[in-house]
Amino acid sequence: MGAFFTPSRLRAKVTEELRGIPAETFLDPTCGAGDLLLAATASMGIGSTVEDTVRDWGMKLHGWDLHGEFVQAACRRILLFALKRHHDIDGRFDSSPDLLKHFTNIERCDARVRNPAQVDAVVLNPPFTRTQPKKSCNWAQGKTSNAAIFLLDSLKHVKPQGHIVAILPDSLRSGSNFAKWRATVESKTNVLKVERLGIFDEYTDIDVFLLVAQTRGIGPAGGPVPWWNKSPTGKTVGDFFEIRVGAVVDNRDPHTGEDQPFLVARDLPSTGRMSIPSRRRHFAGRVFKPPFVAIRRTSRPSEGASSRAAGVVVTGSENVAVDNHLLVAKPIDGGVKACNELIKLFNAPATNDILDDRISCRHLTVSSVKQIPWNMGSEPSPT
Repeated sequence: MGAFFTPSRLRAKVTEELRGIPAETFLDPTCGAGDLLLAATASMGIGSTVEDTVRDWGMKLHGWDLHGEFVQAACRRILLFALKRHHDIDGRFDSSPDLLKHFTNIERCDARVRNPAQVDAVVLNPPFTRTQPKKSCNWAQGKTSNAAIFLLDSLKHVKPQGHIVAILPDSLRSGSNFAKWRATVESKTNVLKVERLGIFDEYTDIDVFLLVAQTRGIGPAGGPVPWWNKSPTGKTVGDFFEIRVGAVVDNRDPHTGEDQPFLVARDLPSTGRMSIPSRRRHFAGRVFKPPFVAIRRTSRPSEGASSRAAGVVVTGSENVAVDNHLLVAKPIDGGVKACNELIKLFNAPATNDILDDRISCRHLTVSSVKQIPWNMGSEPSPT
């Protein structure tokens, strides 16, 4: 169902952000079992009795979910938290099943068709599935991230100059396919914070980030949005190399055209240099003339453990057809020396840091490689 319950580590991050936001009313449009609503209650006051507290929280907390079991769990967990807050003060538990009646704003419904609820802040950990956007969507074509859709839809529930605090898949922050989505977010909000949070949890191998944004009021738009921190300031790899995705989709492209050497990821050595591959294939599309650097596209955030951009210099005199699981870096002025310098750059620890900041998806993109700063001290030689 795409339901990923927010772990305590991420809930703590949301709690921390909400404490700095002037908000009294909150909505989680995909509330699940209520983790982010619990984060909201951490900064809410309590009354003289448990019932006073629950009545007040019930008016200020709004939560929606498709699954009634989740809604029931959310209400009971919030009630337990209210009981604990009071117990910490007087050491007594004053509970009654009737207290659940105050949570009328936490209900089973579909946020996608729900009438807007104007609140001070939306907290969000949306579904991570993919779906077809509405025809009016101008930032995506074909199936796209449900999380991206939910974030933009949730803005209609926030008062002017209200806030949204969201945990989102990192592909929205760093993926080239979501550049238009990021521009749409910038056009509708002032983005206050973007923070990489790493893996969602030990069971969910998805990198996520924290987004804090404020809906536009009467004032001017905000400044530049720091979707990533290590933006290049000088020349980059793209100034010296043409970066392309290998053109062969082996299980789809017909075996027609000239018989060519064919390079696939499993035939690459881990590092170093190789000559023309022995594997061959008929292919009529774009081929590459050595020397060039072949780069494995599959790449997870390294956190300093290994080189994310694992490149191998390919030499020889024949044109090579390259599988689309590889990137090709072809020196603009040619030259094996330039390729060797690129490999040296890829192996530098600073390059890992830049790529981890730039893209936490499980594959490298053309733009992420092109934007690596060329910081070796001199331009590559064509010889």
